[in-house]
Amino acid sequence: MLEEIATVSAVYDGKVEVVCFSKSACGQCKQNSQCGTGIVSQALPGRDHRFVIATDLVLTVNQQVRIGIPEQGLLSSVFLVYLFPLLLVLAGALLASEVFSLGDGGTILGAALGGVIGFVLAARWAKGGGRLTTEPVIINALLPMASVAYEADAP
Repeated sequence: MLEEIATVSAVYDGKVEVVCFSKSACGQCKQNSQCGTGIVSQALPGRDHRFVIATDLVLTVNQQVRIGIPEQGLLSSVFLVYLFPLLLVLAGALLASEVFSLGDGGTILGAALGGVIGFVLAARWAKGGGRLTTEPVIINALLPMASVAYEADAP
């Protein structure tokens, strides 16, 4: 399970909206001011990701929770979005080149056709609920923010 800490931004009946912020790997080293990637990461604003998650837990706004996405669902999504269309691009090119002997132009056309078919099938499978479990789930609730601040002030 891939885990991340998120903050509850809204509470609904049986659901909560959580937000987590993208963290850039850049900005962590001393070469940040001289590195091109570090300069670009400073120029771009941080992005937040919002999810509405069904839960039975009693949560409050600004409370932190640990959310997770199952690895199997994520790997299935990666296969569907990236690898499946790429395999059909290669299959289309191979089919046009070797089976139909269409030459270079036909090979490019076969690859393009295979890619389009791959993306259309992947989109149809994803929209049709193709058994992908990539929805985040709340693993557990962390201490409310007010409790954390209070415990830190205690002697």
